[in-house]
Amino acid sequence: MSRRFPVTFYLALAANLFAWAGLQWVYVTLPGYIGSLGGGATDIGLAYGLTALGVVVARPAAGRLADRWGRKPMLLLGAGVFSLCSALYALLPSLLPFMLVRLLQGAGLAAFTTAYTALIADLAPPPRRGEAIGLSGMTSNLGLLFAPALGASVQAAWGYGNHFLVASAISSAGLALLLPVREPHRPEAEQAKAVSFWSVARMQPIWIAALGGTGVAVAYGAVLSFMAPQAAARGLTAAAGYYTALALALLVAQALAGRLSDRISRRAAALPGLAIAGLSMAGLALARSNAGLLAAGAGLGLGWGLARTGLDSAVADASPPEARGAAFGFAYACFDLGVGTGSFALGVVAQGHGYAAAFALAALWAAAALTGYAAGTRKRPSAP
Repeated sequence: MSRRFPVTFYLALAANLFAWAGLQWVYVTLPGYIGSLGGGATDIGLAYGLTALGVVVARPAAGRLADRWGRKPMLLLGAGVFSLCSALYALLPSLLPFMLVRLLQGAGLAAFTTAYTALIADLAPPPRRGEAIGLSGMTSNLGLLFAPALGASVQAAWGYGNHFLVASAISSAGLALLLPVREPHRPEAEQAKAVSFWSVARMQPIWIAALGGTGVAVAYGAVLSFMAPQAAARGLTAAAGYYTALALALLVAQALAGRLSDRISRRAAALPGLAIAGLSMAGLALARSNAGLLAAGAGLGLGWGLARTGLDSAVADASPPEARGAAFGFAYACFDLGVGTGSFALGVVAQGHGYAAAFALAALWAAAALTGYAAGTRKRPSAP
């Protein structure tokens, strides 16, 4: 088997960049848009919560269908939903339809992201699988460096409606790039024996990797909800810079982690990543300067890039092609639930004991996930 990436691999990367950039285009403007429709802080939280709910509910079916129907149909479905939802934001300017569209967008996210990583794993030569997964993650995050800022500028100049239509056009470009994508051939018999979501959940290498991923997920959920309020409470002004530092470090880590995991082991990327993610949460709990805040953001980006690349590569290694969609569906569902736990369950802690306590607990969970993953993947001595 050739060690080169096929042309389809690069088409998939480009399609992923545009599909995600269309979503990231509205990151800065959505809260203000909800306010313009008469919504308040609770409605903003509900909008993001409904998308997360749509993702979690759709994951099991998305993984199963990616194995049975193929990766490309699910990618086209997901990218089509992205483009449609952005257009519907412009065409249905009232709060209730907006919330329903957010739920639909979550289902699209489940379809697209599950099928995308499964396709990348299918296309990658096994000796370069980690590198391929690292590169595939980079294109998901590259748009963070420009899309939110450009989206905010277009909204300020042209209004919300035109701004959403541009976002729809960007996601449509991703859809167009998917049209010539060709999946590796899989026999019909292999597709017919597609493994269920719950069957792969019982495969030890997969659920151990999924458990490890929650160490980063809980941290990220805590950051989404509580980083900005803690920064404001401490008089820090670098909350926006936190996400820039996170994105830049994440891109660098993903560029390096794949080769590290290919040349040494998946553990060599995942274990340091989980450790750094935990330390970044402890640093965020203690941060009382802008420099400390930025360092914590860079730490989470570095840890996330290392851990997710190593863990996703481990899932790809452990799952046969007919179960790969279901395997990534399960792993990503655990990640989604971890983000929700970091946002909601730790909110109870933050309410009673402060934001720093929530970040400290996120750090402890990262340490627990690190310990569990290390124990579950340790090589046992062979019997004499």
